[in-house]
Amino acid sequence: MIDSLNGELLERGMDHVVLECHGVGYLVHVPQPTIERLPASGRARLLVHYSVSVDVRSGASEHRLFGFLHADERRLFRQLIDVQGVSATLGMAILGSRSAEDVHTAILTGNESALKGIKGIGPKLAQRIITELGPRLAGMALPSSLPAAYGGNTLKAEALSALVSLGLDRLKAERALASVLQEQGDQPPRLEELIRLTLKNL
Repeated sequence: MIDSLNGELLERGMDHVVLECHGVGYLVHVPQPTIERLPASGRARLLVHYSVSVDVRSGASEHRLFGFLHADERRLFRQLIDVQGVSATLGMAILGSRSAEDVHTAILTGNESALKGIKGIGPKLAQRIITELGPRLAGMALPSSLPAAYGGNTLKAEALSALVSLGLDRLKAERALASVLQEQGDQPPRLEELIRLTLKNL
């Protein structure tokens, strides 16, 4: 199992990079937002998801590497492809069309429209993704693309803890909290105000 690659960037394509590690060039499929955050040349490190698919008719196998800059992006990708109907290719398309934070928030808030706007996802698949992943993502920190103003998700974690201690359902509190934070943008309110707005949003 390959967990990560650290080497020289030999090539940057629209949806992949070639990373040379100890004389071996690895073709790694990467979401477009990740490619944009990589240097034009020089060393780079990618966390990797290693996938093997087998053609039922021919028995031929295909080995592919998918790369991510952050562990939470890779985790979200793995959760997406666990959903029936979401292939690795579609999982990459999802993270190529939306930031990991936006996908995470769309699932928690039940925002089908945000998912249906991605090529290859219809109403039924969007609903399946939300239904299956909503409970799994509840309580997890938003991906690291979150603005620095959130203080490494500390504000969100403290607010969620307070809401749950009030006796609220964790999943409902998480969804309402994510919705409020999304509305506030880069200027989140103080903890007390955030809790008040979230309670109002339930």
